[in-house]
Amino acid sequence: MTTERNPAVEEDAEVQRIRKAYDERDGRPARHPAIAEAYRLVNADRLTRMRSTIERVAGSSPRILDVGCGGGLDLAHWLSLGWPADRLAGVDLVERRIAAAAERCPGVDLRLTSGSELPFAADSFDVATAVTVFSSVLDPTVRRRLFAELRRVVRPGGSILLYDFVIRNPRNPDIVAMTRRRLLDMGGPPLESVRMTPLIHLVALASLFGQRATDVAMRFAPRTHRLSRWPVSDG
Repeated sequence: MTTERNPAVEEDAEVQRIRKAYDERDGRPARHPAIAEAYRLVNADRLTRMRSTIERVAGSSPRILDVGCGGGLDLAHWLSLGWPADRLAGVDLVERRIAAAAERCPGVDLRLTSGSELPFAADSFDVATAVTVFSSVLDPTVRRRLFAELRRVVRPGGSILLYDFVIRNPRNPDIVAMTRRRLLDMGGPPLESVRMTPLIHLVALASLFGQRATDVAMRFAPRTHRLSRWPVSDG
């Protein structure tokens, strides 16, 4: 006798697993200063590239939804560049992170979610972003549902912009590498996709030897992430 699948129960279990993983991650000790500096450098590069892509495809102050916004790092960056708060929104699964984002990003529409459904009407945004979100979802069905929700809430002519791991840290069982095959399975072929972000630990190691070594690592270290864009059409 086979047991019938219950997608709602499976999704709830996946959400609870993700919340537990983030609870454990948030409880870890502070990063070594060299690692923290490497993260600062690669995030600055990532945000510059994302800004360039967003402005190229959607103008200077589009309506942006940040899915998995965490403590509001990206939203705070868009605010600092002059994006109006009332054109920004963020969602996250973790209540503590939404509270931190609200403190950091006054006036931004921030909402706690409990699964793949997004609490917004269709065609609400020009751009939806997700940064290292889909790699945290191990269930491919849940990944596809969430991506379909991004398509629903972005207007025709808008874009979905994802930044995620190409390779996985073998010591972290709570993520998967978002390979080309997984991207295709989830959302079909992206219109644009570029490898970026040097290996963090090589950048951190190089930083111990000064700025020149850091610059070399930022330029030549193996790339660990991919920035991909899907346009949203009427159909």
